[in-house]
Amino acid sequence: MQLLITQLKNQDPLEPMDNAKFITQMSELTTLEQITNMSKAFQKLTELQMNLSKLQAAALVGKNVVVSGKYINLKDGAADTIVFNLDEASPVEIEIYDENENLVRQISLGTLEAGMHSYVWDGRNEEGVMMPNGTYTYKLFGIDEKGEKVELGGLDGGKVEAVQFQDGNVYIVVNGMQYPISAIIEVSA
Repeated sequence: MQLLITQLKNQDPLEPMDNAKFITQMSELTTLEQITNMSKAFQKLTELQMNLSKLQAAALVGKNVVVSGKYINLKDGAADTIVFNLDEASPVEIEIYDENENLVRQISLGTLEAGMHSYVWDGRNEEGVMMPNGTYTYKLFGIDEKGEKVELGGLDGGKVEAVQFQDGNVYIVVNGMQYPISAIIEVSA
């Protein structure tokens, strides 16, 4: 709008602005204003949607959930149970990593039937040395018909203790561990 006013102030009276050009510029300015207003409205809609998502996530506190898991805690030689589901019979391997993502132990569970399974790590590395207390990451692999590793997801479950909002993302805390909200597989009362 300021551009149009400046242009009108500096117009040569002996050569007035062409009406077609004037109408075109007015249309362009109107369109620009509408786009700016639409952008502001879209930003406000996005903020409202994020607030609604936060409110919905907060309703999960106290609910029981099953999430895709990949962490196990080791304390005083006792590790959390690793729970997983197989859609079909398959050889299964577990790899356990420390907090620096170094491979600590690789375990072959042999061929397991389809269904739910669990495994409890003894807390020892490949040399049989007890690992220190801490949180470890695990990866589960099945072996397909070609003999190639296929990563499987582990499961964890419990009550949602808290909901956290970080960098525009929503996380839940289950058994003291933080999971993205997308990791939820099941919710129950």
